[in-house]
Amino acid sequence: MYTRCLLVMGFVLVGTAACRHTSVGIHEEPSVPRGMSDACNTTAARIQALMAQGQFAEAEVLIAEASVGGLISREHAARLLNDIARLNMRLGQIPATLQRAKDFPSQLREYTLHEIEQMLNGKDFSLATQAQLKMAKKLILEAPRLMEKGGDL
Repeated sequence: MYTRCLLVMGFVLVGTAACRHTSVGIHEEPSVPRGMSDACNTTAARIQALMAQGQFAEAEVLIAEASVGGLISREHAARLLNDIARLNMRLGQIPATLQRAKDFPSQLREYTLHEIEQMLNGKDFSLATQAQLKMAKKLILEAPRLMEKGGDL
């Protein structure tokens, strides 16, 4: 699979510029060969699959290669890397002010947002209750906004 991605990247580098989309009201078909458009879609799907599986290092490498190769825009790559950083954030990394919230689920400090979401989706309440898992998720996702408001939950 990795070899195929490298071949696609090589094709992109040798070929023309890649996936271009207009943001104006008129949508024009991208002027890339059909195979290139398929490569863009395949790459994006592969990145999402790696992220869903928690394989963040592999996803970061693929994002970097796809960005350099023109399969995804630099802006899209930045958004994906930001998403990975958020999913990889541990509850214990949020500011101390938020860790003093009422009923803070301290047993989840070493767990990442990705792991907490997996527990919620799998209805695994062996470490924490559903309410505690939801609070942990909210604290990680909304930490910057909550800090601006003074740490109120």
